[in-house]
Amino acid sequence: MSSMHTALVGVRHSSWAGRAVRVAAAFGLAACAQLALAAPLLLWEVTGGAAPVWLFGSVHVCRSDCYPIPPAVDARFKRADLLAVELDPTRAEVSSAMTGAGGESEALRSQLGPSDWKRLVRQVESMGLPEEMLAGLTAPMASVFVAMAVAGKSGLSPLLGVDLHFISRAQHDGKGLVELETVERQMQALGAGSPREQLDSLRASIRAAEDGTLKASLEEVVAAWRRGDAAGLSAAVTKAQAADPASRTMFKDLFDRRNREMADAIASLARGGRSVFVVVGSGHLAGAGSIPGLLAQRGFKVRQIDSRE
Repeated sequence: MSSMHTALVGVRHSSWAGRAVRVAAAFGLAACAQLALAAPLLLWEVTGGAAPVWLFGSVHVCRSDCYPIPPAVDARFKRADLLAVELDPTRAEVSSAMTGAGGESEALRSQLGPSDWKRLVRQVESMGLPEEMLAGLTAPMASVFVAMAVAGKSGLSPLLGVDLHFISRAQHDGKGLVELETVERQMQALGAGSPREQLDSLRASIRAAEDGTLKASLEEVVAAWRRGDAAGLSAAVTKAQAADPASRTMFKDLFDRRNREMADAIASLARGGRSVFVVVGSGHLAGAGSIPGLLAQRGFKVRQIDSRE
């Protein structure tokens, strides 16, 4: 399994379809039963600052059946004065920095060697990238492109990502929008590790794309997100780390360090007097060292919200 797919979780991640029933009466009973049960959500309320903050976990690629957003989540978004995200990909500076993040021209082709280069080209050919552009990417960015290609083949699109959904709504509603970090910081995290580790991680991404484990991992993450399953998301990230030892340094920067940095930024927003709805990759809200846990350590009261609230 690829480590870089977590940048789609991670790093920049709900459908509530009911079961079919055979008769109208049975359908009514099933609907009432579902309303009576609380479904978990990847939504936390943070209090103890000058105004409330809500944290919601995103998947950065999704399908149309990830919508509509659960009413409890939607209600908190509407109440918030500000939307905070990791980055706003609709800004031209962000998109150009991400797509233009390359190394020396043709360096990647020579570093991988002919055989692995062909394997890489085969995995991303569905994206229609010219080989010259691919050859100019760094190994970490090439890994991201492999993950994006696999996501696309699985029907997962960044255009249906949850963070982008809320950014669009905030822009439409005239709601304030703030970024928790810079594009340079995200690129630094993706590029953590030695050149050897980065190439080994790219090869792991290619293998995972070839044998289907990357597709399975992405599906696992989206399914856990739809269930509101924080433990399942944490398990998926842990599995990714175990499957790609070469990416250990990258994971430490991508999650551990960035979680601390984003927790500091969110704490600052919480003390600012305006209510904030925060959308970050779901992987940052689950497991040891998660943002909710870090905010609790900083003295805030943090509780997870379910679908009935």
